[in-house]
Amino acid sequence: MKTGAHNPSLFQLPAENPPSSVYGDLSTVKLVTVAPELEGSSSLISQLTKAGIKVSLGHSSATYDEGLTAISAGATALTHTLNAMPPLHHRSPPFAALISPTSPSLPTSTSLTAKPNPNPPYYSLIADGHHLHPSIVSLLYRANPSKCVLVTDSVELAGLQDGVYEGHAQVEGRQVKEGSRVVKEGTETLIGGCASLQGKLDGLFILLFVPFAQSCPLLESWANK
Repeated sequence: MKTGAHNPSLFQLPAENPPSSVYGDLSTVKLVTVAPELEGSSSLISQLTKAGIKVSLGHSSATYDEGLTAISAGATALTHTLNAMPPLHHRSPPFAALISPTSPSLPTSTSLTAKPNPNPPYYSLIADGHHLHPSIVSLLYRANPSKCVLVTDSVELAGLQDGVYEGHAQVEGRQVKEGSRVVKEGTETLIGGCASLQGKLDGLFILLFVPFAQSCPLLESWANK
């Protein structure tokens, strides 16, 4: 599990905390992010999806196979891909590599094999120039454009002047806002962004030469899929 800038005490372990003890009335819950390497995660994903709740995978150190198990249990998305996740590795990929499909009939004579992944999850990107290098935005977007979803990761400091602000229950310590970037004071740990969704689209146009008509589906919520 990777907590990122969040207060670690707020994270819940699936094997120890049933959904009702965490959320209370599940009828108000629409989306939950789960770290699939944690014990009990597959059971939790199954419970949530049966209750009509979408499950996304994130804040996690999961392997490709652990992520695939979670997809089989009902998860349908990845949360801010490659942020609060392991980096891509060419022989031992993390679960972020699930964004690309793999054939159900792969050769078995090679040293590196992958279980079939015929229906990749949706995956969100924070294309603000802070969370992902432009070349990685391009790589991720072009891997599976029809499943890519742009998100802002915008925090409560959006629209405020640059400066130092107090934290809160979710983020311990003080926050430093510089333009569209917010970090924990004294660190380079990203808390979030302050750019608009229009700004993300503009960045995508410039970096990837994506036509406007092609970019519009990126804003459509996968929660209705």
